[in-house]
Amino acid sequence: MHNRFDQFRQTALGRQLEALIDHPQRYTEYAALSRAGLPAVTAIVHTLQRCFPELDADQSARQFCGAMVGEVMRRHGHALLRPRGRVPGGYFSYGAVWSPLPVARDFATLLAELAAMPQRVADKLAAIPAARRSERPAGTAFSALEHACHLRDLDRDAFLPRIEAMLASPLAELHGVNGSEWAQQRGYQQQDFAAALAGFATARAALLARLQSCGEAEQARVAVWEGQRRLTLAELVADMADHDATHLLEIDELLLALDGVAV
Repeated sequence: MHNRFDQFRQTALGRQLEALIDHPQRYTEYAALSRAGLPAVTAIVHTLQRCFPELDADQSARQFCGAMVGEVMRRHGHALLRPRGRVPGGYFSYGAVWSPLPVARDFATLLAELAAMPQRVADKLAAIPAARRSERPAGTAFSALEHACHLRDLDRDAFLPRIEAMLASPLAELHGVNGSEWAQQRGYQQQDFAAALAGFATARAALLARLQSCGEAEQARVAVWEGQRRLTLAELVADMADHDATHLLEIDELLLALDGVAV
């Protein structure tokens, strides 16, 4: 989930929504809806309307709900099929449609997904006129320029160092970063768009070059995330691919918000 929701997740409302959405019984409903070709978020519409009336006027909270459902589905191994399926009930305009069953992705498949990301981002952002690349409409995470800068810096300054740490020592301590703070501290909105995209492609190529030499033993190396979760290098790479997918969804949201630019 994008870190723009980190602070909201810690609020009373955020914790209540997470408890609702991440309840074990809910996944059964999400999976059943996915097998029917419906957005998984449909499962919570009735409860939100009945128990959370304040969400009617809180777009960010509704977006958090969609992102939280997506986090649950990815954790259970489902792949995104369509980012914008119609949600019955009139509460959400659209919701993500997930694969009917969990999809097993081997290491080679994950690397192929990572390799395709720079071009996918460039193709989507090409729909945004140059004069609007720094616009960030209300309810969206980043501008086009910020997305490009964030993806570049995350590969270069977070993802690759985490991989190197795991390969260098057992049970390496890994930590998250605050992308929103980076955007301000590093002045993303004042940077060059083309250079940021090129930098992302270069950083992703360097990351892939390091991963492609990792055999089964390296893929099984274990680290500790934020002192709480143990994960293998292969699981870290899967998290990276899921993070890419989140950004593609957010870019689609941005395109829609910029006066209905086609996605």
